[in-house]
Amino acid sequence: MEKEVCTERGEMEQKAVKKSSINLLETIETIIETTEKSKLDEVLVQKTEPQLQALAQELSITPNQALLFSAIVNFSANRRASVSTLARFFDCKETRLFRMDSDFEELKKRKLIGLKRSDDNDDAFIIPKDVMISLKKNEVYEGIVVTHDIETLSDWFDAIDDCMAEVENNSNRFHRNFERERDSVSLEEEIHNLLRDYSHFEFVKKLQRSDLNRFDTLVFIYMCRLFIYDDDDSVGFSDLEDFFENTEQVRLKNFFKQRSTLLFAENLVEFAGDGEVSKRSAVRLTDTAKEEFLAELNLKYSKRKKDFIVCENIVEKPLFYNEKEGKQVGELQKLLSPDYFASVQERMKGKGLPQGFACLFYGSPGTGKTESVLQLAKQSGRDIYMVDIAATKSMWFGESEKKIKEIFVRYKGMVKNSKITPILLFNEADAVFGKRKDISSSNVAQTENAIQNIILQEMETLNGILIATTNLTNNLDAAFERRFVYKIKFEKPSVIAKQKIWQSKMPHLFDEESMRLANKYDFSGGEIDNIVRKTAINEIIFGNTPQFSDLETLCAEEKITTRTAVGFR
Repeated sequence: MEKEVCTERGEMEQKAVKKSSINLLETIETIIETTEKSKLDEVLVQKTEPQLQALAQELSITPNQALLFSAIVNFSANRRASVSTLARFFDCKETRLFRMDSDFEELKKRKLIGLKRSDDNDDAFIIPKDVMISLKKNEVYEGIVVTHDIETLSDWFDAIDDCMAEVENNSNRFHRNFERERDSVSLEEEIHNLLRDYSHFEFVKKLQRSDLNRFDTLVFIYMCRLFIYDDDDSVGFSDLEDFFENTEQVRLKNFFKQRSTLLFAENLVEFAGDGEVSKRSAVRLTDTAKEEFLAELNLKYSKRKKDFIVCENIVEKPLFYNEKEGKQVGELQKLLSPDYFASVQERMKGKGLPQGFACLFYGSPGTGKTESVLQLAKQSGRDIYMVDIAATKSMWFGESEKKIKEIFVRYKGMVKNSKITPILLFNEADAVFGKRKDISSSNVAQTENAIQNIILQEMETLNGILIATTNLTNNLDAAFERRFVYKIKFEKPSVIAKQKIWQSKMPHLFDEESMRLANKYDFSGGEIDNIVRKTAINEIIFGNTPQFSDLETLCAEEKITTRTAVGFR
């Protein structure tokens, strides 16, 4: 028997499988063929007694449970079997199956079957994905038992997050359409159990009192999870589609277009756009939802993704600029001060001009572009929403465009719900802001151009602060160039600036030593940082205070001045 055990965040997961001593699918097939239209007559069912006993023994269940399990497996191709469906299969009254309710419950408890709940009470059973995989491998599925140490609502949402993360990890374009229902049913069953077992939490009590239907309850919980863990109160269709089966995709799409659910009526969600039907692409939690339902959580210390940088967590650092760029950065720093920024926006609005500011920081690597954004955010008290360009470039056609649109929808939600407008940072955005390509050259070129068009359109209506950093110097697309109000070129530091950087990083240097290094080595700020780190490492390893000669040796090794040709000429 193979076992896997993992522990994380106070949970224990045990997964066990073993090879079956019988042919499971062949045994189930015999049971199905014999018991179909049997009316569950004892004489007819007894014809499969050997097979039922063998299957029951392998799965550690009763013969009656083995019979029901086999019948549900029979409908696994359609992925669901309601009580009425099973009654037609056996040609018996539904009440006959109601008498076997304890057997259904035991199969559910063992996770050999799942229950797909419906708002119209047309509940149906399915075979979970892991069970089907085990059957096809002729392995005995002995269940996955996950226990959570749940004492607070935060622990409760940790459990929700684990369940949802598993579905997200399983999401794959080759299998998603076939497997989505199994995953969504397993997720819904876990959430149902968590709601049932922890009804003492105020959040759960309020959900139960709100009379939300099954669909609205799931949507609301999923949105709360996104807000708690990603600090994002807006969701788009693609944020939720993996958590709902294929038959509910139309219903989910309509959720983003209509106000037909109780979530809107109870003022728990609202459209994140401007309200026009044609522009509705996201829905967000209202302040009422956050205040009334999530009061038990201290969201100030909520978990955040790596792409969200909190102002308080930015380490303040001195930066040294050349005269020209120093003056430009100083002007931008003044503009971004909260009071001044709000005043400028109000004046721009009065003149009928766009109220957003797009800024481009461009130049050679290591010249302080990204660090300048961090320090501007720190000085002005702004959080940063940093876009991972690589993550937006999905290999699946059309996905990249969706992701880019959702980035702007989320940012708009942040702007609306933040006292101080955060910064939207496209870091190292060379691949996005370069000159557009001939769309006939490849599908990749077509996708990249589509991404650029979306960003250009969003920049036109921007109501916040967008800063892009890029190493591009001569390949910036003209359409982007026109839309950046501030364009600051970061040159390699002048001799004076380099001397200040050396003295800031290594205060023990004499003036003449720092000037000698500044004159002799044409380093960027990033390269000077490398030297400082290597000096510290050598001091830790060898225990000797580095001499100036050692520092010069490290400087000489930093630049790769010659490269050996590789291969044949």
